[in-house]
This record gives sequence, C-alpha cells and structure tokens, in this order.
Amino acid sequence: MNRYPELENNLIFVDTFAKVRSVLDSFEGREVRLSYSGGSDSDTVAWVLRYCGYNVKMVIFDTGLEYQATWRHVEYMRSQGFDIEIWKTTKSIPNTVFHYGKPFISKQVSDMLQRLMSHNFDFANEGNLSFDELYTRYPTCKSALKWWTNTNISMRSNISWNRRLKEFLILNNGIPFTPSAHCCYYSKKLPSLQYARKNHVDLMMLGIRRAEGGKRATTYKSCYTDKDVIHPYSLYLPIFWWKAEDKETFDRILGIQHSECYSEYGMRRTGCPGCPLGQNFEDEVNSISKFEPKLTKAVENLFGESYEWTLKYKEFQRETKPVRKNSKQKEEILDEE
Repeated sequence: MNRYPELENNLIFVDTFAKVRSVLDSFEGREVRLSYSGGSDSDTVAWVLRYCGYNVKMVIFDTGLEYQATWRHVEYMRSQGFDIEIWKTTKSIPNTVFHYGKPFISKQVSDMLQRLMSHNFDFANEGNLSFDELYTRYPTCKSALKWWTNTNISMRSNISWNRRLKEFLILNNGIPFTPSAHCCYYSKKLPSLQYARKNHVDLMMLGIRRAEGGKRATTYKSCYTDKDVIHPYSLYLPIFWWKAEDKETFDRILGIQHSECYSEYGMRRTGCPGCPLGQNFEDEVNSISKFEPKLTKAVENLFGESYEWTLKYKEFQRETKPVRKNSKQKEEILDEE
C-alpha cells in the first residue's frame, strides 16, 4: 500500500504501525485472527493491518440477530480482498433470551436481579431489610444481597450506582420478566473461545479503543495481554490508545468506507441490534424501524418488556430527581437562618 506522509509523520500512527509489526512478526507462522464485528473500529483495525502489510484472516460471529447492513458490509469488505469467515454461534441471541431472560439496564443489574428473583426475593416487603437480616433468609445469595444492600466496597458494585433503582423495584415489587445478560456470553464470549480452540488461534485481535469508554473498553488495561487460563490465546488491541480524532484522521486519509449503519442509519456505535442495554436504544429502535423494518418485529418480540420497564424506570428517575436550589434560594435560606 502507498505511504501517506500525514500518517508517517504522526507519532500516534508511527507508534501503532511499529507495535503492529512487532507483535505480528513475533507470531509469524502461527494462527492469528481479527475478531470482526462489522463496526467502524474493527474496520479501522483491518485497514491498519493491511497498511502495515499483513493479510490477517477475520472472523465474524453470526448471533442470529444482525443488521442486514452488517452483512452487506461484510460482502463489501470481501470485495476489497479481506478474508472474512462467518462463524455461527451454537446459541443464538433469540434462543438465549427465550431460555434465560432479557437484558435490563446493565449486565450487572441483569445478573444480580436474576439471582434475587431465582430465590423468590420479595422486593416490596423485604427490600428495606439489612444485609444481615436478608442473609439469614437467603444464605446462598450473598453477592446479590451485598449488591442490593449497598454493602460492597466499590460503589460500582452496588445498586446505588443506578440512581433510585432500588426504590423503583421496591415500589413495583420487582419486574414482571426474568432479567439476564446471558445473551452476551453465549453469542459472543463463548463462541470466540470455541472458535479459538477449534482453530488453535494463538493471537486474537479486537477493535477496541479505550477512549470509547463503556465496560468493554475499561475491562482492558493494556493493548496486549498474554494468553492465560481463561483465554487460550494472546489478545492484542491495535488501536486501543487511539482517540476519536486519530481514528477519523486515519479513516479520512485512506478513504475507509464503513457500514450503512453509520453512513445512512446515523448510528455512532453498533452492537447487537436493539439491545436494551444501549444508552440510546430508543433512537436505535427508531432507526431499525425506518431502515430495517423486517428486524423491527424481532427486536420488539425479544426486548419489548425490557424497553417498557427501562422507560418506566427512567421516568421514575425524572419524577424523583432532587430539585437543585439556585444561588438566590440559597441566600434566602441563609437569611432565614
């Protein structure tokens, strides 16, 4: 590929290209893959690898719930010479949601609520009891009880991290469906491990940027991790340290074309279509309805109850939001004192 002075004179790109060559040269002759999602970050990684002179095989996992725009983009990338394998998951997202439950608010909230509800926890009548009182009643539910009673050391590990969620669940005596985040595990994490073991993958690469934020990005502390007991392969994130402007610059210079999800649907990020855990799932569902109507019925059937109760929770938050006193009100209060 032709060299571009704007890239070759930029320290972030020079550093990235050097690390890519160092890592991939050390895995020469071994099984290397790029886990490809069809999203813009994985697109960028694919083109970074090509720019550095490597033709790495890519694998995309068919979860049973994908945008048609994603599959069209896969064909486009293939037309550009990229080798992309489609790996079908053993448990699709629809199958997993049917058997385990629907994602609600976050993976942690879904997991903790599922544990409490599996013990027939009485939110309305037991919700305000202390940890010690609840632990005597539910001795095999310790982690969920600590979350519920805000007794974990880390604030992120307590229900209070989601403002007034506890009060909302007590008021409504829980939610009328089973929450679960199993779809993430069965549709992405487990298939990735199964694929790696079957194909003896030594190095797996992902398109994750730290600046993007979110739990997925904050899970990783470095762009490279050696294989361990959990991961049978080493993990490399080539653009982990890139900021949004770095990615935009690279994409612009190379003229990289992304999925219609970005260019036409107006999405900034793509994941599982209509996932209720997304901060802007309402906008995403509207886009699905407009651009992929056949997918609309599927996501509404799968996640409809989660959408409904997430919106109820958000409305409850708005209604119970504390009123902030302005400076004049504060002065009046001080004068009265």
